[in-house]
Amino acid sequence: MDLQTTFIIFGICLALLAVLTTLVGMRTPDFPSKGVLAGLLIVGVFLVAGTTTFAVKLAQHEQEQREHGELAGGEEASVQPVVVPSRL
Repeated sequence: MDLQTTFIIFGICLALLAVLTTLVGMRTPDFPSKGVLAGLLIVGVFLVAGTTTFAVKLAQHEQEQREHGELAGGEEASVQPVVVPSRL
């Protein structure tokens, strides 16, 4: 797997954890118990650490590619503007 794919997977898992925790927390009045809280914290720290680690690695990789001329100024630079005709 490349860096971008790994970063996206960690990010999606982190977002899903947040949404699922919110949904369960809103439906369960005594959420979270001590065991669940500890588990959520461990999983959350792992996902945050993974997401930030691969975000930094991906940024460094893209910077190296730009310095060596393998990447253009960015993906945004290659997008062509949309021309809207003045008369329809």
